[in-house]
This record gives sequence, C-alpha cells and structure tokens, in this order.
Amino acid sequence: MTSLRVSLLAVFLLPAAGWAQDLSRDALAARMAAHETPLLLDVRTPAEYREGHLAGALNVPVDEVAARHGVLGIPHDRELVVYCKTGKRAARARETLQSLGYTHVELLDGSANAWRAEGRPLVQEHPSP
Repeated sequence: MTSLRVSLLAVFLLPAAGWAQDLSRDALAARMAAHETPLLLDVRTPAEYREGHLAGALNVPVDEVAARHGVLGIPHDRELVVYCKTGKRAARARETLQSLGYTHVELLDGSANAWRAEGRPLVQEHPSP
C-alpha cells in the first residue's frame, strides 16, 4: 500500500518529464537581455508577423509546421519557444513538434497579446519598395 501511495503522489504531484512547460514573459525577457534567447517560433500568419513579432522569431504558420520542420534544420533537442496571438495555435504547434520528435518545446506564457499588453518590444516588418 505504501508503494501505491508513492506512485500516486508521483503521478499527481510531480511534473512528468514529457509534460509541456510554459516560459514566463519575464524569464524570456531576461534571457533576451542576456543574449541567451532560445529559438522563437511565431506560428501566426505572415500578416500578423509583419504587424509585430518578437525579435529574432522565425515565422512558420501553424498549418505549415509539420511540412516545413525538416527544411528549417532545427535539431530535435534544441529549445524552442512557440507563440501566437493568444496561445491556441501555439499549443497546436507544440503538439505537432512533439509528435515529430522535438523534446524541448515550450509556450510563451500569454503569447503575443500578453507580451504586447505589457509594452514589451516588438519588431515590425516594413515591405520593401
């Protein structure tokens, strides 16, 4: 009975190694300031990306993640932080990436809306003439 209790505690109280984690906006901002930014993956549409994205983020729309992951050449053990507008598409992208064998995929807590609401910097793309 004691071993059953320990097993149940491990299942319900301890995070599993494969469970997804979120990266806080403060933690990401601190890592960016220290030039230790993980690979940022913006899974919004190209138009949303141009309106404002995190510096250095790659834009791969959520529906293209599976098709384009091999072309990007991202190692499967590289830390990836995925975001979108609210987090819904980012969660879908994380599931896709994990199903493709990526082992360190996090979501940006609050995604782009929360980042923007806090007045954090975004880069805007301007079309070439």
